[in-house]
Amino acid sequence: MKPKTTLNLFKNFLAIELKKHLLLFLAFAYEKVSPKPSMLFLASILLLNSSITYSQSSSCKATIQVEKNRFTQSVPPEGTSYTIQISNTGSSNSTYTLSSSNVNSSCSNNDGSNVSGNVNLNVSFSDASLNSISEISLSPGETASFLVNVKVPVGTTVSRWNCTEITATATACSSYKVSTILHTLVSDPNQE
Repeated sequence: MKPKTTLNLFKNFLAIELKKHLLLFLAFAYEKVSPKPSMLFLASILLLNSSITYSQSSSCKATIQVEKNRFTQSVPPEGTSYTIQISNTGSSNSTYTLSSSNVNSSCSNNDGSNVSGNVNLNVSFSDASLNSISEISLSPGETASFLVNVKVPVGTTVSRWNCTEITATATACSSYKVSTILHTLVSDPNQE
């Protein structure tokens, strides 16, 4: 896993901001020169705006998956971990911010039980050395693994499910997200 490279983020940010400012300049400069915009001018603005959108979408692509498709586990009171792999399939360096959310009401339990009995669990992220992380920086084509650590809060009802969505959001394109859902069963230590 690479450390966060602010230089690459800064270059991408500058390119996008430069295009936006150029677009604004052209719009205001043209208003001063001609009160009626020509089709060529309008086409130029449309083309420039499309290139901004395309450059963001082609640079912000990724995949995220649970290692060996083990997206279902039981968790003992001391906790468990899932290994997640994230790949930068885009065309530029990207940093992905990691987040988790309980999606108990919108998932289905593996055993068909009612989701109304699902419980919330505590989730954190770490690298392979168990250092706490909140983001991952990847070069194009690079893949990295990280751990999703799941802990059972004291007093949680056993033999209940939890559904947690793990999301990676590209910092350069905040609307681009990839996610996967983990299904965790809180095991009963008295039955093991």
